[in-house]
Amino acid sequence: MNDLQREDIQKRVAKCMPWILLFEFFYTFNDNVFNLITPNLSEEFGVTPSTISLIVTFSKLFFGIAAIIYTALSDIISIRKVMLFTCVIFPIATLLGVFSQHSFTLLIISRVLFAVTIAAPVALQIIIAIKYFDKLTAAKYLGYNTAIYQLASAAGHLFGGYITEYLHWNLVFLIPLLTIFGLPVLFKNLPKEVMKKGSFDVIGMILMTAISACLITFLTFKMKYPLLLAGAAVCAAMFVWHTLKSKNPFLKPELFKIKGITRSLIVGVLFYATQIGFYFIFPFIVKETYGMSTSTIGAFYTITNIAAFIIGMFTGRIIKKIGYRNIALLGGTFIFAGLAMIAFLVGFSVVFSFLGMGLFNIGYVLFFSGYLTNFTQLLPKHQQGAGIGVEKLVVTIAASLGGAFVAMLYGQPYMMTKIVDFSSHTQTALFSNVSLVLMILIGLATWLFVSVFGKNFNREEEFSREESSQTMQ
Repeated sequence: MNDLQREDIQKRVAKCMPWILLFEFFYTFNDNVFNLITPNLSEEFGVTPSTISLIVTFSKLFFGIAAIIYTALSDIISIRKVMLFTCVIFPIATLLGVFSQHSFTLLIISRVLFAVTIAAPVALQIIIAIKYFDKLTAAKYLGYNTAIYQLASAAGHLFGGYITEYLHWNLVFLIPLLTIFGLPVLFKNLPKEVMKKGSFDVIGMILMTAISACLITFLTFKMKYPLLLAGAAVCAAMFVWHTLKSKNPFLKPELFKIKGITRSLIVGVLFYATQIGFYFIFPFIVKETYGMSTSTIGAFYTITNIAAFIIGMFTGRIIKKIGYRNIALLGGTFIFAGLAMIAFLVGFSVVFSFLGMGLFNIGYVLFFSGYLTNFTQLLPKHQQGAGIGVEKLVVTIAASLGGAFVAMLYGQPYMMTKIVDFSSHTQTALFSNVSLVLMILIGLATWLFVSVFGKNFNREEEFSREESSQTMQ
């Protein structure tokens, strides 16, 4: 492929990226609406907060499974075919959610189908960015990704609150139908590729899904059903045996032999689990501590998300100044500070809680733009698709477990003792202690990150080379 052909493909792919990012927007929008209204849904369906968390955790789980399936398929089927197939089915899946307002079970099924179909564009956008653009441009798109995440979170929190109070939450499933208008652009501009033959490990996928579902359900119901844990252990043993015997396993063992991959995945696990766990508990914090309505909570949420969105749009410039590694560390510092503000000041003014959330959101925008770039630098070129798929699966399952873990802690007697909660409020010890636990997880994750990614992962010299080449052109 000559330079002119490569440039033409990049231009065509660049036309697709806004539409692909729109799928990210609606996935996050839907997710944040349901994170916000979990207290309302708990009352509407007459179930406990830990049970209502299944709406969030099962959606995350099946999103992760679907993401690794699509990224694995992208090595043997063209990205174009995978994207177009799922993007055509997506409107049908999201329409089902409109009719789920009278059934908790149907709502869970609708959320799962929504996640499974939208997972393709959301997961494959990372592979597309890395495959067709240079590293700095790819990093910019990862920054845009996290910025869109915050913008969608803002929209989800702002409109979700008002839709829930004045209309009905099932209408949230109608809005993503706008993605239909992007199909002609994707059909026209996504490159046609010649792919090599391969196979897909269906048995491994089923076993991994069973392991995750058993663990999530076990934690969600506060470890009352040990048979679920036993089922997860049996499935895990079968999965390991099958993986060692299979010629093309669902999880490639050779990936974990790459130096730094395992510890890097643990870093992602801890950060993602903390993120979803905190997002689950925060609406309960402000509603039970300060008695705020859902629409008011959404309005305050929106301000913190917009601040993070603005920072996210400048991640490319920040990376140029301090490098990939340092932007991730800066993000970790913001996250830790945000959690600390909640842990120590949750019983005081509500302003401290939303300032903490603001720091938390900004931290994740900064962290993930650096972390994902650093992670892909560990992977050989021929294993990037599989590696990104594994990362998506592992951290998404971790996110589901993070939500289930915090749901398990909710209301436990041992979480009611005041440790760093210095307020006079009687109900804030639980929220303070949950934030403290999450602080410890972030501290551990940041230490592991530093041990894996040395200063050479900043790659600042690449920016000067790219700038000089652009000047010559």
